[in-house]
Amino acid sequence: MRRTYLTFALFSLSIPLFSQINAKLMRYMDVSDTQIAFVYGGDIWVMPKDGGLAVQVTHSPGEESWPRFSPDGQSIAFTASYHGNPDVYVMPTMGGVPTRVTYQSHDDRMVDWHPDGERILFASRRELGQRSSRQFFLVSKEGGLPERLPIPYGELASWSPDGNQLAYITKITENYPFKRYRGGLASDVLLYDQRSGKVENITHHRANDGKPAWAGDKVYFLSDRGEHMRLNIWSYDTRTKAIAQVTHFTDFDISFLSAGGGSLVFEVGGVLYLMDAASQDYRPLTVNVISDLSVEMPRAEKVGDRIRNATAAPGGKRIVFEARGELFNVPAKEGYVLNLTQSSGAFDRDPAWSPDGKQLAFWSDRSGEYEIYLQPADGKTEPVKLTDRNKGYGYNLYWSPDSKMLAFIDEKNDISVIDVASGTTTVVGNTNWNVGHGDRQGYKIAWSPDSKWIASTQGLENANTAIFLYNLVQKKAYQATSGFYQDMRPTFSADGKYLFYLTNRNLSATYSDMGDGTWIYPNSTQVASVSLTKKTPSLLEPKNDEMEGEKGEKGEKGEKGEKGDKEEMVVEIEVEGLEARLVLLPIKAGNIGELIPFEGKLVYLRSPNTGSDEGSSSLIVYDLEKREEKEVIGDVNMAMPTTDGKAILVNSKGKYAIVKPEPGQKIEDPIPTDQLVMQLVPKEEWRQIFLDTWRRHRDFFYDPDMHQVDWEAMRVRYGALIEDARTRWDVSNIQSNLAAELSAGHTYTGGGDVENVTPRFTGFLGIDWEKSNNRYRIERIVKPAAWDTEVRSPFDRPGVEVKAGDYILSVNGMTLDPEQDPYAAFEGLAGKTVALIVSSTGSAADGKQVIVQCLDQGEEVRLRYLEWIEHNRKMVEELSDGQLGYIYMSNTAGQGQLELVRMFYGQLDKKGFIIDERFNGGG
Repeated sequence: MRRTYLTFALFSLSIPLFSQINAKLMRYMDVSDTQIAFVYGGDIWVMPKDGGLAVQVTHSPGEESWPRFSPDGQSIAFTASYHGNPDVYVMPTMGGVPTRVTYQSHDDRMVDWHPDGERILFASRRELGQRSSRQFFLVSKEGGLPERLPIPYGELASWSPDGNQLAYITKITENYPFKRYRGGLASDVLLYDQRSGKVENITHHRANDGKPAWAGDKVYFLSDRGEHMRLNIWSYDTRTKAIAQVTHFTDFDISFLSAGGGSLVFEVGGVLYLMDAASQDYRPLTVNVISDLSVEMPRAEKVGDRIRNATAAPGGKRIVFEARGELFNVPAKEGYVLNLTQSSGAFDRDPAWSPDGKQLAFWSDRSGEYEIYLQPADGKTEPVKLTDRNKGYGYNLYWSPDSKMLAFIDEKNDISVIDVASGTTTVVGNTNWNVGHGDRQGYKIAWSPDSKWIASTQGLENANTAIFLYNLVQKKAYQATSGFYQDMRPTFSADGKYLFYLTNRNLSATYSDMGDGTWIYPNSTQVASVSLTKKTPSLLEPKNDEMEGEKGEKGEKGEKGEKGDKEEMVVEIEVEGLEARLVLLPIKAGNIGELIPFEGKLVYLRSPNTGSDEGSSSLIVYDLEKREEKEVIGDVNMAMPTTDGKAILVNSKGKYAIVKPEPGQKIEDPIPTDQLVMQLVPKEEWRQIFLDTWRRHRDFFYDPDMHQVDWEAMRVRYGALIEDARTRWDVSNIQSNLAAELSAGHTYTGGGDVENVTPRFTGFLGIDWEKSNNRYRIERIVKPAAWDTEVRSPFDRPGVEVKAGDYILSVNGMTLDPEQDPYAAFEGLAGKTVALIVSSTGSAADGKQVIVQCLDQGEEVRLRYLEWIEHNRKMVEELSDGQLGYIYMSNTAGQGQLELVRMFYGQLDKKGFIIDERFNGGG
């Protein structure tokens, strides 16, 4: 029985008449004889069972989760990160100092109290070789060495009242936003009998059955097997084995379920409900909390580390940065910082400064949809909406050199030009492929210097890309290159006589040394130059020294006239035979990116070659006259020209600066970004985040019919919950549930301003522990295959004379306390060298000092993973009499590919293979 003795009335009488909040969106709730516990705003609260005023009992950074009452109701066990890692803690129900029960870098999830009230069941990955599941452990409420239950895998569970049986699930879709899911992750509720050791599947359905809660003779669980495929409460009668539906909600899924004190408590649509287990009647509860809601208070927020895009003014004296949805006008060296947009409730992005320096163009959703806005760069007047697209998502804006037009690509892959004066939009091309959100963010559109031509990259049926030109006067498109090779990212020379672009045609094979005859063609990108007219000489024409008079006679360069005599540039392009005028500049092939033209120069970004150990990208300048390349600046993350094409805005080693297109540039006076401060109004930002989530699914989801979901109704239904959100965790949860309505995979959400605690990483020894004679000793040393040298236990190395059965008495002089988790002594020692006292008898008299370096969590996980694989391989070899090999593939990405190759060639003599893709992470 869960009993708690507390008079809430006395407590409420002592509280002044502060404003009470009718709270919603509670999570991880539990119920005792007299009380309900839940997580709200990231902390644990307790209130009377019938609802009313709740008392906050934890106030720690980070989010607490899974509070569970002890059988007598006097204590609550829960998961928290007081010390940086999600561990299990126990504290008095109405507050007090929490007692830490588990100590490890691995996440330990509180599951349930054992009915004896002395032990706690939790789920952890601490001893698993694969990372997709957890196992159950029992540990004393005071702490100590956890005991693993003889169940292969387990996530959530509930004990029978007599403690002889455990209802549990082996899979959890808590972070998998996919409602009405019917795939391999769908869980069943299993029944484990401790006396016989047998396991029975009691739900056995292709639907999702989870969150078991045992009450009396029934196991209650959540399932979406009903007519509306919503998660509702169902029951399994342990006497008759009959399954019946209990609740019938249709608008929202039930999120959490727990039982205790003859009742069940659950949440649906943000509202907390209490059910009587005997009658199965349920009703909503009113939850009142008293809180300052400080997380919702407007605050000044530094956003200099949130810069996402930038644009530099002509001359490079000022820069506009996009940071956290705000646009800031910042001096290159000295001066004031101006927040141009000041809009927590809007996402202002992708700024572009006009070449004449007068105005700024950017995308904003301040109208409810993303539209292009124009604003004077000095911010003296409000932005003016230029477009009325009404829906959709546009990307980087590219001004024409005469500052009269803007070009961009959108979510439909259309390439469009908009006339700034009239607002008329013309679609001038399409990439022909769905190039993806990330590629569209970096998509390059190039203007000719006279603003009459646009150059872009478009896809062909042969799966290559080609360069396309569009003439704004003729309103006609041309395919400029054949696409026989991959051609991309065009740009015009500063004088308008040449077109530069990247082309993948350096087919220099790299052959495998595995003896399989395979090869790839990495680092194939070269820089091409095309003369735009037949009379324009190649940039690689033979050099010939001439006298000044001869140069003038030939009319090639001539003398520079006065500024007033400068003629308006006219770009001539003879499209016919254009590709035949191509030359490859003598620039070393490799991973080449951004092309930026300057007078007499071409600047480009060179990234580390595939297969090299180079660590960073460099900005390189190629001199068109001297035909040589030199480094402008190294360690570059971003580079873009100023809008007048005279200098470059770069980010190098996290610092922004304006540099010249010349060799040997250094950042001595970086652009001051520490003064980027916005006035953040969290609730306004949360509304924008939610609406953006809804819009992006509307605009990008592959099925325009949204899997037959009324998407507008979902906006209204879930949007109302945002008003009750109290933390960024709430917002992410609402986003996730909204996306899950589409019943599609890979619709994940996360991140944002959440409280985090600096972790303290545990040191590991690559062993399993056991307790003997009230001391800790090594039960076994984790060992991978003999040939696998990637990682080994510190005790599985030459010269270290430590074996299974030896006792570890102390670490760095700290005696291991047998009443605590042994890892308590190893907190903060990940990767550290430690001095251990090891004894074969458990007596300090024969103890010897052993100095080893602890493993970190990643190494410990990898070690157990490799041992697990080798165990499986040996089992297959034994059961097949040596005829079959075993391959485990952890994913269908890089790691899985490495495992396939390594294990395939090592067992090539086998007659066949067992390929194990359990727990595969995808790819």
